[in-house]
Amino acid sequence: MRAHSVWPARLALVLLLLVLCGASLMLWRQLEQSQQERLNERVGFQATALARQLENTLHTEVESLSRIARLWNNLGRLYREDWNTEAELTLRGFPAYQSVQWVGPDLKMRWLLPLQGNEAARDFRLTPEHPNYALAMQARDSGEQRLSNSFQLVQGGRGFVLYTPLYLTGTQGQRQFDGFLQGVFRVEPLMDELLNHLDRNDFSLRLLENGHSLYSRERPGTLPDRAVEVPLSLLNNDSFSLQLSPTEKLLQQLSTPLPQVVLGAGLAIGMLLVAALALALENARRAGALQQANRRLQVEATRREAIEQSLRDSRERLQLVIDLTDSSHDGLFIFDTANRELLHMNQATYSALGYRAEQFTQLLRDNPEQLIPGFHAWLKQVRSAQRDNQSRIFQRELCRRDGSRQPAEINTQLVSLGEREYLIAVSRDNSERLELEARLQRLSQQDGLTGLYNRRFFDQQLQSEWRRLRRIGAPLTLLMLDIDHFKTFNDSLGHLAGDDALRQVAGVLQESLQREGDVACRYGGEEFAIILANTGLDGGEHVAARVHELVASLGIAHPACPAGRLTLSIGLAVAEPVGEESPAGLIARSDQALYRAKHEGRNCTRVWSETDKSSGRAPA
Repeated sequence: MRAHSVWPARLALVLLLLVLCGASLMLWRQLEQSQQERLNERVGFQATALARQLENTLHTEVESLSRIARLWNNLGRLYREDWNTEAELTLRGFPAYQSVQWVGPDLKMRWLLPLQGNEAARDFRLTPEHPNYALAMQARDSGEQRLSNSFQLVQGGRGFVLYTPLYLTGTQGQRQFDGFLQGVFRVEPLMDELLNHLDRNDFSLRLLENGHSLYSRERPGTLPDRAVEVPLSLLNNDSFSLQLSPTEKLLQQLSTPLPQVVLGAGLAIGMLLVAALALALENARRAGALQQANRRLQVEATRREAIEQSLRDSRERLQLVIDLTDSSHDGLFIFDTANRELLHMNQATYSALGYRAEQFTQLLRDNPEQLIPGFHAWLKQVRSAQRDNQSRIFQRELCRRDGSRQPAEINTQLVSLGEREYLIAVSRDNSERLELEARLQRLSQQDGLTGLYNRRFFDQQLQSEWRRLRRIGAPLTLLMLDIDHFKTFNDSLGHLAGDDALRQVAGVLQESLQREGDVACRYGGEEFAIILANTGLDGGEHVAARVHELVASLGIAHPACPAGRLTLSIGLAVAEPVGEESPAGLIARSDQALYRAKHEGRNCTRVWSETDKSSGRAPA
């Protein structure tokens, strides 16, 4: 009978061992998955940041072509001499250009710079058989720039073409197609130039076109199975994507041995605990078989002593696990949700916040809102998420002892034992990830050289202010600023001096703004723009005068400038958003005023008038 009664107990021990092993495996798997998610998150953030920065760089560098097209479309066909000057400035500003071309309305090559290396394109004519013919016709019909896919250039090698349609305005105000301003790039020089400042030793880069590799920059030890692909919007071409693959070095930096330690400790403790219970069971069975009626009390005492020793051993092993969790940088705490009494917490839980263990325990019990703001609402969210089988990872803030706040990502699990409910929480300081997100936002809006807002932010801000001022019926002033003779400044003093001058001018523009909400942006190359919301002509002229004064105070020597120092030309225009549909007209008027300032001596401010609207250049 006794032999038969032992088998259920042994079966229970086997089941207990399976349950403990299963729990250890589940915890290990969760920690491993969390570690992999952190790696994927890092790669994803980096890929997105590089993609946006690459888009911004290309968008900024080809703005010179847009500026030439605006002059052509607003003022008439340029003289060949003026076109050569603007094209040379564009080529010098961005070495990745193969050439800048004007293809006439008959789609035949008219003007081409530089000629050296592009002799094969001199007699080029865009025919329906050309792979880019349909794209060029879309650009002509829509009036918008179009960037082609890669194709075989007549000069040799693969490249891209940016088609910018040109128009003349007829006597009746109608637009007449006047050919294309074309920027031609070779694939590898273009990508080398765009990625020149984007080198990352922890990743390998690939540029994909419709899923096929077009360009790659490989690093040793790359892990292609962990690659992340992010779509690119290169101007208006969505055929490209950027693929980042992390290296083994990055994986080693982000990996920790904690999952393996937890798995090994859990399995060891489970086996030791079951072994102790099995030993106790075996001792009890043998004692029961040998005991006599007159020795039952002594045998029972002996058995209890053995069990107590096993429990002491188990507590020592449990303490070992607790010591291991104390080595983790993540906080781990378990408490009763009814009275908030702590069952366990590791050292990282309280020490990272500047508390002692007893201070943390008392604060959680007596005033949890002071420790975790919104504690009670968060506890309701935890219950709701577990009940609805939703994500149980929450972004919260923990209050440090000095009053500052620490962002924390808290992974939660509710466990019910009898009539009590316990919350198991693992908290992690995710400040680095939040900083990455903030840096990604700044990268998408900031110009890398000057620190001013970039062209993309300018377009968004101008549209936003236009809609806001239309609702309240207030004016909007736009200043377009261009550094005088900047090409000769670069040629004589070098591009490093030119970059330093751009940074100093940017600082002056930022200093000239005296109201919150006014914005200074780098519009492209050496051209800048200032948006003055709820400001009329007097306020705009005041800011322009302050800019001239501050630029003069810099005293930057300019050997090719009549004043002997670096100067600016400013075009100013004022709009009433209530009476206009879009800000495009305001940009065009500011450009026209800037053009007049350039041709009336430079180092001055010109306000747009109706004479600017009718002015223009005679066709070449």
